[in-house]
Amino acid sequence: MKKVIIIFFNVACIIGLTVGILHFFVPYVANWYSYIPEAPIEIYQSINYVNFCFSFFLSGFSLMLIIMQKQLFAGLKEVKIFYTFFVLVWLSRIIIQIIWPWPSGLQTWLVVGFTTEFIFTLIPMIYFINMKNNN
Repeated sequence: MKKVIIIFFNVACIIGLTVGILHFFVPYVANWYSYIPEAPIEIYQSINYVNFCFSFFLSGFSLMLIIMQKQLFAGLKEVKIFYTFFVLVWLSRIIIQIIWPWPSGLQTWLVVGFTTEFIFTLIPMIYFINMKNNN
């Protein structure tokens, strides 16, 4: 069972890392700024800043979890807290997606994608909770 949990954990972190890295390029590939052609430069820059911080955060967070997985699976409390926050980030992404739906056909795929990632993160979280109760 632990091997399956390790696989789920690594898949979740690799997806998070991939989403983080790809998001560095999303504003340019998706041509975000074409939707607001007359916006002041401050709007463009705030989009750049928020997207950069999100991308950097998600990439770094995912990479750190991959690097620290031995400590996590050994039961180190601080890394469990770190991982719990990672799980909550994906849960909040689903909630936000439902409360403020994406105004296009992408909505369904976004909810499916975020829910899939959340499940990949949640299964190891359940394992960690049970591991604590068994110790």
